[in-house]
Amino acid sequence: MENRKDKLTAYIEEERTKEMELKEREITLETKTDLINDIIGPRRAGKTSLMRLEMKRLATKVNKGNIIYINFESRRLWPLTPEYFNDIIKIIYEEDLLKHGKVYLFLDEVQRIEGWEKYVRSIYDEFKGKIKIFLSGSTSKLTKSKLSYLLTGRHLTTIAFPLNFREFLRFKNIDFQKPITEQKEALIRKALKEYLSMGGFPEVVITKNENLIETLFLDIISRDIIPKAKNKEIIEDLAYFLCSNVGKPFTFSRFTKLLKERGLEISVPTLEKYFNLMKESFLFFDLDAFSYSVKQQLRAPKKIYCIDTSFVNFFGFKFSEDLGRVMENLVAIQLYRVVQQHPKMKLFYFKDYQQNEVDFVIKDGLKIEQLIQACHNIDDFETKRREVKSLINASKALRCNNLLVITNDYEAEEKIKGKKIKFVPLWKWLIEV
Repeated sequence: MENRKDKLTAYIEEERTKEMELKEREITLETKTDLINDIIGPRRAGKTSLMRLEMKRLATKVNKGNIIYINFESRRLWPLTPEYFNDIIKIIYEEDLLKHGKVYLFLDEVQRIEGWEKYVRSIYDEFKGKIKIFLSGSTSKLTKSKLSYLLTGRHLTTIAFPLNFREFLRFKNIDFQKPITEQKEALIRKALKEYLSMGGFPEVVITKNENLIETLFLDIISRDIIPKAKNKEIIEDLAYFLCSNVGKPFTFSRFTKLLKERGLEISVPTLEKYFNLMKESFLFFDLDAFSYSVKQQLRAPKKIYCIDTSFVNFFGFKFSEDLGRVMENLVAIQLYRVVQQHPKMKLFYFKDYQQNEVDFVIKDGLKIEQLIQACHNIDDFETKRREVKSLINASKALRCNNLLVITNDYEAEEKIKGKKIKFVPLWKWLIEV
């Protein structure tokens, strides 16, 4: 009978010889630091593919035998036991891998091993600089806050988002490099309609299977949220409500009143806890209202967005009924990605006392870097007047002159009331940002 270590050795060797067709992503894993690199993000956003892409890149630079990949969901490794971590070290020594340089250890679905964190910490502490560790796992088990607690001072987090628009175009083999000809632009615009509707989860993009969207959404709710929240009906109501109201001011007290009207009792703190579980699972994210007063920021309603526009379309309002709201959600997603990559950056919305609202405020350190409106129907005179007025008022209040309106297809640079405002089509902004 094959013993445990032999089973692991055979598994590792087979993984080394696998040839897989992988689509390039813009997200890359950090190999220059010795810190543990943990990969988190929504289910099926491509965490395993990111690992395999990094392995493929490393294979061109280092001894291929020094790359070890283990997926603890593989049935071949059952029954799972913490002794596997000792076996990994034994294999490294037996194969004398360290003489060839650093060993790169990829541990997928690591949370399947009970007490994994103390073994990973031990390997890191003992072999720092000699073994570089990458790990990923179920979002419900490996949240950012939990990893910060378990791996204090030892890790660097990479978030695997669904595809951005450039990645989406690459998956579709659509050329978006300059110069953009009329033919290219037509293809890009057509792709954007699909992207707005179907979103950016890699498997959905490749298969065009709408049923997968429902599966993904319900998987996140049933596997990552409900086990911790226990109240299935309220969780589902909240998720569907938020999908239908992305970008609109939201207060937990208002939603508790709506639930009470339906005979469902819940406290505001409990509802906030449920929403935080949704944030940890990367189903939704929220923006605070910008104010120089922290107290006013906390009092103001939040604006909430969904991590993928496919969820908004299939579980909220219909795509054809409110394209502007879906467009705003997509802009929010892209800005959220950018801010997550820059620790000093924060994303807000802004509303003054006259109720003039700016969709997005980008703050970089102490400076307000940019003010952005997302407006699908800029051709309508009243709509344009309202959006521009809010932008100019915010520009004066926040002392920021970098003003942008993201549109459906209008492109220009206008000077209005002494303020220079850029108008950029959504497709072009998504490619360039």
